[in-house]
Amino acid sequence: MFFKGKIPFVRLLLPLIVGIASAYLYPSQLIFLWILYFAIFILFLFAAAIIFYKKWTVYKFKWIIGLLIHAFILLTGHHLTLKTSGKFDKIHFSGQSGEALLITIKNEAKKTKNIIRFEADVLHVINGKKFNAGTGKLLVAVKIDSLASVKLSYGSTLIIPFHFTGVEPPYNPGEFNYKAYLSNRQIFHQTFINQSQIVILLKNTGNPLIASALKLRQQYVSKFHKYLSDPQAASLASTLILGYRAELSKEVVDAYSKTGTMHVLSVSGMHVGIVFFVLSFILTPLNKTRKLRLLRAGIIITLIWFYALITGFSPSVCRAAVMLSFVVFGKAINKNQNTYNLIAISAFILLIYNPYYFFDVGFQLSYLAVIGLVFLHPKIYQMVYTQYWLPNQIWSYCALSLAAQLATFPISIYYFHQFPVYFLLSNLLIVIPIILIMYGGIVFMLIPWDFILKPLGFLLNSTIQFTNASLFYIEKLPFSTINGIWIDSYQYLIIYAIGACIILAMLFKNSKTVLMALGLILLLCCSISFKDLQRRNKHEIIFYSLRKNSAVAYVKDRKALILSDLAVSDKTFSFSIDPYMGSTGINEKQYSDFNNDLKNISKRNFIQLGDYKILRFDRSFDKKIFTVPIEVDAVLVSGNPYLNIKKLNQYVKYSILLIDGTNSDYRINIWEKEAQKLDINYCILKKNPAYIVKL
Repeated sequence: MFFKGKIPFVRLLLPLIVGIASAYLYPSQLIFLWILYFAIFILFLFAAAIIFYKKWTVYKFKWIIGLLIHAFILLTGHHLTLKTSGKFDKIHFSGQSGEALLITIKNEAKKTKNIIRFEADVLHVINGKKFNAGTGKLLVAVKIDSLASVKLSYGSTLIIPFHFTGVEPPYNPGEFNYKAYLSNRQIFHQTFINQSQIVILLKNTGNPLIASALKLRQQYVSKFHKYLSDPQAASLASTLILGYRAELSKEVVDAYSKTGTMHVLSVSGMHVGIVFFVLSFILTPLNKTRKLRLLRAGIIITLIWFYALITGFSPSVCRAAVMLSFVVFGKAINKNQNTYNLIAISAFILLIYNPYYFFDVGFQLSYLAVIGLVFLHPKIYQMVYTQYWLPNQIWSYCALSLAAQLATFPISIYYFHQFPVYFLLSNLLIVIPIILIMYGGIVFMLIPWDFILKPLGFLLNSTIQFTNASLFYIEKLPFSTINGIWIDSYQYLIIYAIGACIILAMLFKNSKTVLMALGLILLLCCSISFKDLQRRNKHEIIFYSLRKNSAVAYVKDRKALILSDLAVSDKTFSFSIDPYMGSTGINEKQYSDFNNDLKNISKRNFIQLGDYKILRFDRSFDKKIFTVPIEVDAVLVSGNPYLNIKKLNQYVKYSILLIDGTNSDYRINIWEKEAQKLDINYCILKKNPAYIVKL
């Protein structure tokens, strides 16, 4: 198939991906300026080769045509990636000066407590009476007035102050890289403002089709909440059918994640497929003549894309919509399509539209899952044969789940660090309820009559409650999830390479691929063992970088002692401190509050971790005077004390002065200047990387 031209878009997709990856890894302004000219030059060469095909006897060197096409696509992918990023845009708002920004809200604003967050496109930079053209995206958070809150929606045009900061990188080891996540959406700056600082100029200036779709989605969400008595069930119905996840609770998300059914919550190919089957059934009468088939195809394709629109155009939905559009149109004109080529066409179109989709986790999982279903499902299904209908259906669905899981588990482990042990059981258990919820939910949205909506809403509510209860039960079973699996990017690539070698060995009975698989397994085992050895030998202290809190972790022999003023249940603890514990394979964790007795390791404000001595200088020292000189390894300034570094140096000998996030910015600036003047080794644990001491 690959070499005989049956799947041309698979071959064309490869240079596009190479071009995108090269631009992402090695962005260069010089290359950005020249690469377009190279692409145009190659296009002219290709046109000349076609025009003078016989004269130049190009047919003797067919590979030249292929080389030109692949080179052009590679360069195009590189250029589009750099252009989409906006990094080298001369009128990007971050490279200008001004007093205010004219922006438009580009997505659905989300409200959390008293904060409204949304993404905005910058239209102009306002400087006095001048409106200078500007480009770029900005993440905006608005603190609203509880007495008279403002309503912000998609398409609203606002004036906000010219005040923004770069999105901060992760400061602590193992912490989620929010900066990289936003940069893949071309957002490099953010701002936090009060409601009083914004001026609403216009409303509904966005795309009318998107605005109507978002408004319709909100109406459907309200409809679910009106007729489904359980708010959690209504939120889940909104997520399953409409892709509206703003109201979904963390407990429900965790339950679906830990049972291997997270794909259900992400509106994907399955959801679009169900919509397709509903539409196909309704429009069956239009399947008689060629003209009616074309009309039927047009209606189905239009409604599929409208469904993709109201679900937010996620990469997985777009992939399914593109594929189904080709399938529906192909059937209408009696053309057969190669499935792999369809998958490649959908990926090619989406990556041309936005090259950064390639780095989206949902995009990667979606395509890996569908490739697994197409390639692996028939082979797994054929391993077991039964003549009875029910066992055959059960095994078919098990084979489906196995195929998807085999295709996605390496990258899932890499991103989410867990593996659901009972994924087969949970997927089997929810398959019928989910189908009922999806079909029932679609009918529920279309029906206007109250006397039908009430009983249907009750059935949907009961089905969702049963589904959730089942998954909560599976989640609590012993060994339901293997957590704390941390692998590097090269390790998950090795796992995929092992899988590919095993499949090739089974298909072609080739002993060389078996040996290659064994070699890769040995390489993987060695890398895991080496990494585990490094973890076992870890002996270090981490002074965490936090905004408003303080935390110190002592790690030795895969055990950790964590000293902090944070509660373990706090979001900051789970976001900034806990990830490193998981990434280093900590088996045992002990937590102590700074404000409580630290037992044998502390006497008042003197802490000793191994041989490392710390003086925690806080407000308790405000009215105290040192009478005896002391020697420590580090002084940790915490709790906003009245500190004179010059006086401290007279009585305390130390290697480094650490200033944590519990201190005010005003005092941190004073201490920083004083430390620089006295030429003292210091580290500010606020908006700076964590300080790690290797012992």
